[in-house]
Amino acid sequence: MYGLLKCPGCGHRAVESDGDDVTEDENGFANKKCGDCAVQHCTCGDDEGLITIVADWETVSDDEGCTTSPDMLPVIITVPATTQEEAVEAASDKLQEHFGPSVEALFEDEIERDFWFGLNDHDAFLRLGAVLQGAPAVIGNDGLFTVLR
Repeated sequence: MYGLLKCPGCGHRAVESDGDDVTEDENGFANKKCGDCAVQHCTCGDDEGLITIVADWETVSDDEGCTTSPDMLPVIITVPATTQEEAVEAASDKLQEHFGPSVEALFEDEIERDFWFGLNDHDAFLRLGAVLQGAPAVIGNDGLFTVLR
């Protein structure tokens, strides 16, 4: 991608050069990480602009109209944000990117980003369990959560 600098974390051309704050070294690497690497590799004290959401699945109606609980893992999502509202918006984008528009366990094949947390008066697929400042480490996950960072 023309005009983007290489991320020192992943090596992809994903960092925008804004002239003053973001500079390039002799190998084309930026002096800061891309958004994905900044979230994935954050450390204590370095996660001020991050919020982590823990959420579980609401019940949904199956193809026959019966209410059922989706057989899906709870999610832990860390996003760059400063308020809960910003975090929910950013998490909705991340969920849409991760799961896409069709999820069999939710009995939906035209999912939009607003469906995940019930934005703009939609029925929510997920309910907030906790909203945490920063990016806490997930210990002993062992496949018990879907972790998006």
